[in-house]
Amino acid sequence: MSLYNADIAHLPPSVQDMVGVVGLTAALAIVEERGGIRLCVPAQVRADHWLMQKIGAEAFARLVQVYAGEEIEIPKCDAALRALREHEIVNSDESNARLARRYGYTERGIRKLKRRVRNAAPDEQQSLF
Repeated sequence: MSLYNADIAHLPPSVQDMVGVVGLTAALAIVEERGGIRLCVPAQVRADHWLMQKIGAEAFARLVQVYAGEEIEIPKCDAALRALREHEIVNSDESNARLARRYGYTERGIRKLKRRVRNAAPDEQQSLF
């Protein structure tokens, strides 16, 4: 499962801001690597910095240009991951048993989740993705 398919509106505002600076792919790579942990952005671009390999030279340079020397709180994006997971489960053609194994639920939990999402107001379902 990945946030790469998620609607940007489901991401926290700080991550949305980061997407505007470095792009969606690089921002989500940072979230996956550092979600829940502060990120210390170096004051200068260095070729040996782990972010260079993780997000690429261009995105790293833009990150440093905007956030140089700052400590950024990187959210875990749990709500976006949960919405994505629920969307994938409800729209899957797989059996409840397979879904339960894949997502770490029980079959009963899968049935309850599907029922809850299907019974939600149509506007709520539309807003997920």
